[in-house]
Amino acid sequence: MSRTSRPASEGLAATLDSEQESDCAQARTVSALTPRERQVLDGVKEGNSNRMVARLLGISERTVKVHLHSIFIKLGAASRTEAVIEGIRSGCISLH
Repeated sequence: MSRTSRPASEGLAATLDSEQESDCAQARTVSALTPRERQVLDGVKEGNSNRMVARLLGISERTVKVHLHSIFIKLGAASRTEAVIEGIRSGCISLH
């Protein structure tokens, strides 16, 4: 059956299923971030450099970079800004 000949209720159900799958994927992403990754992302959110985040958390700058790489992959982000936005959207970090 072609998409145009589907009853409207089927199209709505497909849209709702798609949104629920997206919500589930987002929930898995939030839980997939480790507590340390959340701390690093929070430091980035505050506008800190990798060096400053490292100093604040007592870890090396290289470790911060490793955590950021993992965060980018898990949140599907291509930049620090995107990672923070996705972190806030997913509830991983807050604005406060």
